[in-house]
Amino acid sequence: MSSLNFNRLRTKKVVSLFPGIHLRKLQRVTNTSFNTTRYHVRNLERDGEIVCSTEGGLKRLYPVGFDERARKVQALLLDKTARKILATLLDAGALSNGDLSGLTSLAKSTVSEHIDALRKADVVRRNVALDGSVSYEVQDREEVASLMAAFRNNLLTSATDRFIDLWDI
Repeated sequence: MSSLNFNRLRTKKVVSLFPGIHLRKLQRVTNTSFNTTRYHVRNLERDGEIVCSTEGGLKRLYPVGFDERARKVQALLLDKTARKILATLLDAGALSNGDLSGLTSLAKSTVSEHIDALRKADVVRRNVALDGSVSYEVQDREEVASLMAAFRNNLLTSATDRFIDLWDI
């Protein structure tokens, strides 16, 4: 097998193992030049073997078969803060912005920003009580719990999160 075919195959496999990976991260994981990575991604997309989508200003790569909603949810799960908020909502149920902020140790503005993104992707819904208080809850608990579990079990995700945690020390 030529190195060209090996790099193409490796690129496709990494995308299938880590749906939503962005181009730079793919380049680092495959340990190829950025131009080589971009070349293979362009050809794989052209040949219908992967799907590219832009979310949050990043070009994200997915295996074929991810619909638009799944791509949006996967892109959100790639954000550690969004995962933290979702995990808290899954554990505690409906919570206000202040309660989420307290339980996650995140600033209220950070929680608001991520809740807004989660609402736009139809992952979280906003509830307004008769007294005017606002709370947020996960719309489809089983689906989100399943996606979160699959995401946690992804070896690359675990390794990346641990590396980032160590890097921040």
